[in-house]
Amino acid sequence: MASSPKDTSRSAGVSRRTLIASGGALSAAALIGPRPALAAKPRPEREPVQAGDRMMLRDGPNKGKLLTPDMLETGANCIEAFPFDPASDTERSRNRLNRVLALRLDPADMDEETRRYSADGVLIYSAICTHQGCTIETWDAETQHLKCFCHLSEFAALNQGAVRSGPARRQLPMVPVTLDADGYVVAAGGFTAKPGGAKT
Repeated sequence: MASSPKDTSRSAGVSRRTLIASGGALSAAALIGPRPALAAKPRPEREPVQAGDRMMLRDGPNKGKLLTPDMLETGANCIEAFPFDPASDTERSRNRLNRVLALRLDPADMDEETRRYSADGVLIYSAICTHQGCTIETWDAETQHLKCFCHLSEFAALNQGAVRSGPARRQLPMVPVTLDADGYVVAAGGFTAKPGGAKT
């Protein structure tokens, strides 16, 4: 039987609705895009410092060696280092915020919290100033402060990196450390606060 004009109109209406609905779904899919894949885990050299990491010295007479307390003279200049992951045999140096300073001070002079984060007098501080992210390279043995000469901020190494002068407002983050079975200085956890400058 031939379709009446009324039937044809109804059929055409359904087709238009179907097309409009389908087009809307396609537009929504285009806007949303494909479902995001799970974020890829950073490679070991880019990961932040983690519990169990040792410290690879970057300067001084023991450059390129893993840190032990006897490599640091009490009260002497700080030495730059990066965390080293023994599991993957990788220095985590592709992440600038992992740059740290190793120094050794008398535990009797430290406040209680600083002493708790140290191992045999060894302290590990972020080398990135909390003001504008400059690299801290100077140790003042007289005041026992770490100093940033970009804008003259100073941080008290005996008091959890507290700000003592300059425009910095946040204390310098620390890496709590302990000694492993082989006598190496190892991270007991990550940084005590986010490292980097105020805009990092």
